[in-house]
Amino acid sequence: MKKRMGPGLLLLIFLLLAYMAMARREMPYEKFQRQHVDTSRSWEPDPNRYCNLMMLRRNMTVSSCKELNSFVHGVLAGVVAICSSEGTWHHGNFYYSNSPFPVTDCQTTGASLWPRCIYRGVVSHKRICVACTNEQPVHYALPSVCSGP
Repeated sequence: MKKRMGPGLLLLIFLLLAYMAMARREMPYEKFQRQHVDTSRSWEPDPNRYCNLMMLRRNMTVSSCKELNSFVHGVLAGVVAICSSEGTWHHGNFYYSNSPFPVTDCQTTGASLWPRCIYRGVVSHKRICVACTNEQPVHYALPSVCSGP
């Protein structure tokens, strides 16, 4: 005689697996990708609209308005390579990209008040500064962190 799992037990197993998947913490490299890399360049030609869309889409307005964020547009492998062959060590674990990347900088406007976050976007081409761990970018830093002596 075969025993079958009842619907209650199946539901419990499903909910447990779903909870475990949600409870898994985002690793620093994954967080860096979510917050700073847009390989598809979710195309919106207006940088202000792009920032408002992406900051919401990438969950950076969930509990507050993140004041400043930069999105690097390019191939993920090119951004990762800054931590090795395509970057120059600056200090600590910070590396400066050898080549410029297209970047959209998003900054809150004076009218931003959570939960209604409003961003102004500026597009530029510039070298970027990242902190690396295990040859993976884990933190986007202002270029001033990597410039100077």
